Amino acid sequence: MRRYVAAARRMPLLAAGGALLGALSGVPAYAQDAPRPEPKPQADQGLRIVPSLTAVYDDNVYRVDSRREDPVADVIITPGVEIGYDRDIGIAAVNLRAYAGYDRFISESQRSKPLLELEGSGKYVLAGQCWVRPSASYRQQRADYGDINSASENLQKFSTLGVAADCERPAGLYPVVAWQRDTTRNGDGFKYADQTSNLYRAGIGYARPSLGKLTAYYEHVTSERPQLAVENRSDAYGLSFSRSVSPLTSIDADVRWMHVTSTAAVSSYNGPGWDVRISTMAIPRVKLTGATERTIVNDSLIATGFAVRTAWRLSADIALSELTTIGVYGELARRDFRQDAAIRPFSYTHDRTNQFGLIARRKITEALALDLTLSHLDRSTNSDVSNYRANRVSLGATMRF
Repeated sequence: MRRYVAAARRMPLLAAGGALLGALSGVPAYAQDAPRPEPKPQADQGLRIVPSLTAVYDDNVYRVDSRREDPVADVIITPGVEIGYDRDIGIAAVNLRAYAGYDRFISESQRSKPLLELEGSGKYVLAGQCWVRPSASYRQQRADYGDINSASENLQKFSTLGVAADCERPAGLYPVVAWQRDTTRNGDGFKYADQTSNLYRAGIGYARPSLGKLTAYYEHVTSERPQLAVENRSDAYGLSFSRSVSPLTSIDADVRWMHVTSTAAVSSYNGPGWDVRISTMAIPRVKLTGATERTIVNDSLIATGFAVRTAWRLSADIALSELTTIGVYGELARRDFRQDAAIRPFSYTHDRTNQFGLIARRKITEALALDLTLSHLDRSTNSDVSNYRANRVSLGATMRF
């Protein structure tokens, strides 16, 4: 099950590498990633320090099936601080983020774990026309065990290193290349899920003011799990498109044909993949966003070859006033697991997860803001194993310096 813990709090951090991630829109996602954040607005220049304090009530911290056993509820207190630095220096720019916090479980104290996120991205003009965009990140946090309904503990560590380059022009053809390396490391008992992935992409872009940006590309991904002696390979041919249809509406679409194989005894996948997002502000003070994606998920706590994930998401961001905003969202997601029966510890072959939520923010002063988040998760599998429902209520405060 993907991580939804404190997703709203970490949205600014996860968006910091947006330039590179935009170039890698077809990258396989972590199976436990938080929901994809909205594109980040232009960062303020200089240094920012943002301490925060969040209290979360979770009525099912171990993600057990409430029809079969009593779920355990708990309150999680998370103090944290985020430090950011952004600077444009002539033909170069640098963006740095760091977040440190600690999830303190009041009753289930053995679940308490530190949180750490480090991110850096930049861009540099080469030969007066081409942009080079390096990016790196590190994330360490407690895992969510929605997949396995277990009281076991695991501190997961994720790292990313990549670079993208293009020679984009206002009009005409230009080259696009990218490379990205992702690693996942787990604690004792979950070493089988350790993974290293490498992505390579090359393509040709075309820009025209009346059309937008169009890119045709080839992408190759290898994903290794050394503890299982399993390697997944993916080849994709894709076409991405980005355009502001009007001052109120924008479209970002990535459509590709994928061929995915595994050295595990699982069937291959030959079929389409996509990542499509449409946003509009046709209604005053309301931003509506619809998104859908189909992608290959290599990273999971389930010992699978890989999973095919399809998701649909609808959200609305409402500006009630200059000081108050409310966001509501709903997401329906399904994963189809390609598993090796010889190493498969679970009996199900696919699952679905529905998530609904509300996020409200109130600015008290220019520096102080309060947040309220409500969310509901509902997960079920085809064999009626590892099902669960969970509700979370989060109250937080941030102070910006």
